Amino acid sequence: MSDLLALDPRYSYYGRTVGLVSPSDGGIDQLAALTRVQGNSNYAAVSLNETTHIKCALETRGLTPLVYRKWEGTSHAVAMARTIVGKTPLPGDLSLLRVDASTPDKTLASLAQMALTCGVLPSCGEALRGMIKQAVCVAAVEESGRVVSCAAASAFAHAKHASLADQAWWGMLATAKSHRGQRLSLILGAHALLDMEARFGFRSFMTGVEPGNLASETVCTRMGLEPGAYNIIGCADPASLSSGRMTK
Repeated sequence: MSDLLALDPRYSYYGRTVGLVSPSDGGIDQLAALTRVQGNSNYAAVSLNETTHIKCALETRGLTPLVYRKWEGTSHAVAMARTIVGKTPLPGDLSLLRVDASTPDKTLASLAQMALTCGVLPSCGEALRGMIKQAVCVAAVEESGRVVSCAAASAFAHAKHASLADQAWWGMLATAKSHRGQRLSLILGAHALLDMEARFGFRSFMTGVEPGNLASETVCTRMGLEPGAYNIIGCADPASLSSGRMTK
């Protein structure tokens, strides 16, 4: 779907599924069609007062919507990330890996296994490697080669989208249970955000947080992101995803 729709600025893609940036880019039937084809899709910018109507309309079509609050940050987030990186190094027994086209398959498999164990769906390998989008992925790696934490960021909307072309998606924060409590998500999240700014010029970032996910809200707050005027609506086809969710 990403290949087929790559030239149309209404659509978004960041390595998981193709979505519509906002309801003004395509109606509910169009979002429903994308969901049935892929198993999951999304609107990335739904005003708070539209959310209930769109959620009900998707449910009427037999689909399973899930509402995330859209957290956003700009120059303040970049400054906060710079402070975090400057003051908080990785623990001495871990090294920082920047995933790219040369990263061994076994390393990417270790990253994916760790993330999935945490309930976090990784972006596709080509996206993580930065081969199909402006994107970065960073990981904390033990001397043995085992990945114990990761974060990622990617261009999201089409480069010609009228309002959100300059905003990057940021997230995929996951840490193995054995290494929690060391602020690895915060450290790697800061590195991912700064890499997107340094390499591609992004200074606006967003992510979706399910209401009540206090751990994610805390990381976002420390990173200088805050909830704004929009929600993200993920939408699942229960025939493909019986749980109704694609990732945390």
